[in-house]
Formats: sequence, structure tokens, C-alpha cells
Amino acid sequence: MQTLRATQRHLAAAGPSTAVPICGKTVSCRLWQATRHQHVLQQLNAIAVADIASSPARSAPALQRRSMLLGVLLSGPLFEGLDQQARADTLGISTVFVAGSTGNTGRRVVQQLRAAGFNVRAGVRDIRKAQSLGFALDSGIEIIEADVTKDVGTLANAIGDADAVICATGYGGLNPFGVGSVDETGTMRLVDAAKARRVKEFVLLSSLLTNAEAVGQKDNPNYKFLQLFGGVLSHKLAAEKYLRKSGLQYTIVRPGGLSSEPPSAVGQLITSGEDSLFGLDTDPGRAISRDTVAEVLVAALRQPAAANRVVEIVASPTAPSLPEDQWFVKAT
Repeated sequence: MQTLRATQRHLAAAGPSTAVPICGKTVSCRLWQATRHQHVLQQLNAIAVADIASSPARSAPALQRRSMLLGVLLSGPLFEGLDQQARADTLGISTVFVAGSTGNTGRRVVQQLRAAGFNVRAGVRDIRKAQSLGFALDSGIEIIEADVTKDVGTLANAIGDADAVICATGYGGLNPFGVGSVDETGTMRLVDAAKARRVKEFVLLSSLLTNAEAVGQKDNPNYKFLQLFGGVLSHKLAAEKYLRKSGLQYTIVRPGGLSSEPPSAVGQLITSGEDSLFGLDTDPGRAISRDTVAEVLVAALRQPAAANRVVEIVASPTAPSLPEDQWFVKAT
């Protein structure tokens, strides 16, 4: 931890042409001073991953932890002021509450929000887990105890002065009867709490095939398989409908199969309209990197075309690169 703080001070004090050692590699400070997007963070994380992977003595959890710490280190106060335009492009959104901040996708959302210049209220059930991910290193991240199974008043207090909410929660237990408490009623409580706090935008992470039955995909094998997990897609659909009727400005993001591999391994983003992707071999893609999903969730706060839109996303190695300002336009 002391080494990370020392590196952060080194970077903050360095000039644009200074070469800074990170994980045994040398990185020019001009990289982070010039960037407004995530590719530099991804390159630096790759350096950390390669460094750890080269040592058999280091475990996979250690690899993930060090990569995440590096991401938070470089996307925290170091980047404040480097991407102010991203804030100006929003509806006055400067602080974002993230529900499920320590989850596999939620932690990536936090990292990318900070790299984009947003302050974050990181809603977590486990404070220690958030601290172990390096959130406490960054003055722009406030760790907030929050559980969507709690009452609306408690959740409203957790949202606090945030201007927007990103919901990246998902039931992770073994009891199939517990799915609805998170993916349906939990999300509904969070929507009610967001309304009480009069937030400007609510971005919901959902899933492909939530509306499968209504569009002739009841016998889709992917739908049948996922429904075995406590009817999760039905619960997610109920939450989607509740959000859409809430009066809040919203974006609903439905990804395909979530991969923890980087976008370079999974492929480029493909966006599509509501009820148009079904996880079939005939689709342009079936899986998507969690990193890409996090990018789309954050972009929903910046792009006017994302307002009150459902977007379905997958990835493919053969897909062309798509500019961010086309992500939600292409979803029509």
C-alpha cells in the first residue's frame, strides 16, 4: 500500500515527459496526461497482469487485486481535472452512486467513473472488501454501506447527494428463492430511493433475454437455462418495467454472457436495439467483456441518445470499432 501511494505521488509530481516505473515497466507520463479514455488504464493494467502472471508464486486473487489497485491508483485524484469536459457533457452530473460496487462488473464501473472525472459514492455490503480493492486510496471515492434488500429510506441515505445512480447488483447466493430479493424488489427499492433523492439519471445493468417470452423466444435454450437460476430473467424484467414507469430518466443495458477477459480477448462492442439479440449462434456476438459493459454503463451518463433507451450489447473480434457517440444511436 505504501508503494502504491509513493507511485501516486511520483506520478502527480512528474512532468509529461518523465518516465515512471510501474510494475517493473516504464510508462511516460504523457500517456496519462493526454488521455481522456480507458485505453491507457487497460494498458497499465495489462502490465500488472503480465507481471503477476509471470510469477507462479502469485495467485489469481493476488493478480486481480493488484490489477484493480493499479486501476484505482491511476484513475483517482491523479486524473481529477483531466476530463472535466465529460462532466460538462452530462446533465450536471458530477457524483454517481454505484450499487454493487465490489462486484465483478461494479468495481470496473467505479474505476471507469473515476477515470472519466466523476466522484463516486460506492455502495457496498462489505466495507472491508471495498477497502481491499483500493477504494480507500482515492479521495474521489466515498465508501457507503448499502444493501438493496434494506428499506427505501436507508437506501436514499446511501445515495445521498449523488446526481445519478448506476445499479450493478445481482444475486450471488445459492438459494434460488433469494434472487427476487435482489434482482427485482431490491432494484425496485433502489428506484424508489433514487426518486426520493430526485436523481437525474438511473442506469440499470440487466441481461439479454429478459423479455424473451413476449418476443417468441420462450423455447430459446439460453433463456430456459438462465431461468433455472430462480427465474432470474423474470425478476430482472419486472425491475426493468418498474424503472421504465418510475418517471426517472433511465438507461437499461442488457449484455450478453459476461466475461472477465479483457476486450482484446473478447472483441469489439456491438450495440443493438431492444429485444433483438438472443444469445444464438446466428447473432453477431454472444459474450462481452465486463470492462466493455462498464464503459457502456458510464457512457450512458454522457450520451444524450442514451436517455430512456434499452440497449443490448455483445462483442465480436471481427466487429469494427464503434465511437462512443454511436453506441446508443445504433441501438434504435
